[in-house]
Amino acid sequence: MIMGGEKFSKKNRKKSSFSSSMYGKLVLIALLFSICLVSLTYCFKVIDISSSSDEVIAYSDAADAFYDRLDQVYNEFPGNEKEFAKLVITSTFTVLHLHVEGFTYEDMSLDMMREVASLMLDEVEHENGTITYTDKGEEEVKEGLTDYFKRIDSTLDDITCERMAEDVYDYIDDYLEFIGANVEDGNGSSSSCNGNSYWWPIGSSETTTENGVTFASGDPVSSTITATFAGNDSVHNGNHGAIDISNNLGVGGTNIIAAKDGVVVYPTEDSQTQYADNGSLDNSDGGGYGNYVIIEHSDGTYTLYGHMAQNSITVRAGDNVKQGQVIGKMGHSGRSTGTHLHFEVRVGGNSRDNRVDPLDYVSIDNPRPSCVDFSLTTSSLSRQEFIAKMEAYCTSSGNESFCTNFADHAGEVYDVSIDSGVNPELVVVTAGTEQGWRKCGGLHNYWGIGIPNGAGCSAGPQLTTLEAGIREYADTLKEYQPGGRYASSIENRNQEREAAGCDAAGHGPPGSLAGMQSVYSWLGDYRYSPGSWGMGGCKYLNIIYGEGYCSTKSVCTNYSSCPASSATTVCEQNDYTAWQLQEKLELRNTIFGL
Repeated sequence: MIMGGEKFSKKNRKKSSFSSSMYGKLVLIALLFSICLVSLTYCFKVIDISSSSDEVIAYSDAADAFYDRLDQVYNEFPGNEKEFAKLVITSTFTVLHLHVEGFTYEDMSLDMMREVASLMLDEVEHENGTITYTDKGEEEVKEGLTDYFKRIDSTLDDITCERMAEDVYDYIDDYLEFIGANVEDGNGSSSSCNGNSYWWPIGSSETTTENGVTFASGDPVSSTITATFAGNDSVHNGNHGAIDISNNLGVGGTNIIAAKDGVVVYPTEDSQTQYADNGSLDNSDGGGYGNYVIIEHSDGTYTLYGHMAQNSITVRAGDNVKQGQVIGKMGHSGRSTGTHLHFEVRVGGNSRDNRVDPLDYVSIDNPRPSCVDFSLTTSSLSRQEFIAKMEAYCTSSGNESFCTNFADHAGEVYDVSIDSGVNPELVVVTAGTEQGWRKCGGLHNYWGIGIPNGAGCSAGPQLTTLEAGIREYADTLKEYQPGGRYASSIENRNQEREAAGCDAAGHGPPGSLAGMQSVYSWLGDYRYSPGSWGMGGCKYLNIIYGEGYCSTKSVCTNYSSCPASSATTVCEQNDYTAWQLQEKLELRNTIFGL
C-alpha cells in the first residue's frame, strides 16, 4: 500500500501547561516520535512485517503488544488526562530504554504504565481543559519519578535516577516544540502546511535587516479587506480577481511583504516602479496595476501585489525573495480609488485567467502560520548542507539501508533531484516511509512507484539505477502539481474535505504536499476488518483513532461484498492523509532538522 480545539503551551520549566485537545488530533505524533527515538525499525514496521526476518517480525509484534497495553491504559483515564498520560508513558519508556540495559517493549508492563501516568497526574491542577504543574507539584513528581526508576532497576544510582526524571520532562518539552507550540504565548501551529504556508502580505511597522535585506515579518499592522475575490461591488461588478486590503496609514505608510519565498518575475526595469500615486478608475498606468510586483513560487503559484507606492518597490525580476521580506509600500497608483493593496494569487500560470481566491491561501485571522513548508520541488538546503545532514544521520541511526543506498550517494541524490525538479529531502523521506530505504525486489524503486496495492515489486517500472528511480519519482510528482493529470482531482478533494469540516492537515491545493498526499494516499474504500497493511481499512483506522474504533462502526469482513454503510468517510480518508503526512514530517525533522 502507498504509505505514507485548544492549542497547548509550554511555559517555563517551573510551570508547564498541557492541553489535551490538540493531542486528540495528533495522538500519533508523540507516540511515533518517541518510539522513533528508540528505534527506526518501528517507524517502518509496515515494511518490516513483510520481511522474511523472524527477528524483525518478533520485534514488531512486541511493539504491537506495547501499543495494545498503551491503548488500554489510555482508555482508563478521564477525558483531558488521556493524551497527557500517553505522552508521559511513551516519554518514560524512551528514557528507560536509553538508561536501563536490555529494557525493551516487553518490560513496560500495564502496571508500570499505570503507575507512572498516575504519579505525574497526582500533582496537577485542572483548569479550562489544561493540565498545569505548580512549582511544588513538579518537584514532588520528580522525586516520585526518581523512586520509580530506582524500583525498576536497583543498580541505578540516585544521580542517574534524578537525571532520568529530568529527561522525562525534557522529552515532553521536545514534543511540545516538535508540534510547534509557542513558548511565550501558547499560539500553536500546524506541522503540516496544506497550502496555507502563505503569509498575509501586510508587513509589520517595525523592520529588521539581515544580510542587507529588510524584513517586516512581525505582527502585521491593522488592515481590513475592502473588496473580495469576485466581489459584486460598485467598482468591480463581480469580476474582481483579487482581494483589496487597506488601512488608514496613507500612501507609503504600510510595508508590503512577500507572502512566500520565490523569484521575482516583474518589474523588469526601474520605469515600471515610478508611476504616480494619483489613481483613478480610468488610470491605465502599469496596465491598471500601477506599480506592482509578481513573484513566482516553487509550488507553481504566482502572487501579485498591485497599486504600490511610487518608487517604493525594492525588488526586480530575477531577485530571490524570502517570506516576510519588504518588497514595497502600499500606494494609490494605477486603476485605484484609494490607497490599498491589490493582492492576487495565480495557480497554473501567470495570467489573469489563472487567478484564484487569495483567501484560500492567506488569512487575516492567522497572518503568520508557522507551519513546516515541505516543498515538492525545491530544498532550502545547499548541496553541502544536504550531504552533511545525510552523513550525520547515517552515523547516528546506523541504518544500513539508508547509509548504503542513500547517504553514500548523497551528492548524486541532491544533483539528480535538483536537475529533475524534485525536492531531494522529499526523495529521501518518501523512500524511508515507503520502503525503509531498501530496494524493491532488487530494483531501485524505493517509493512504490506504479505498484498497485497488494502487488509485488515486479508490477512497477524496472528501475535499475538510483538515478533512474529519482527521475521516475520526479516525473510521478509532476502529475500532482498545477496543470498535472491529478490537479483537478486534488482540488476537488480539497474542496470536498474542506466542506465536510475535516482536519486541515489532511488536504491542500495542487502543488502542496498535503494536496499530493490526499490523492496519493489510499485508506481503502471500506472499513475492511480486520484490514491489512496492503488493503488498509481497520488496520489503519484503529491506529489513527485508537484500538477498537472499528468496533463502534459498520464494517465488512468480505472485501468483495461490502455494504455501503461500511464505506470509509470523507474525514476518515482525510485523517489517513494527515497521518501519512505526519510520518514524513517527523522523519524530515529527524534527518534534516527542518
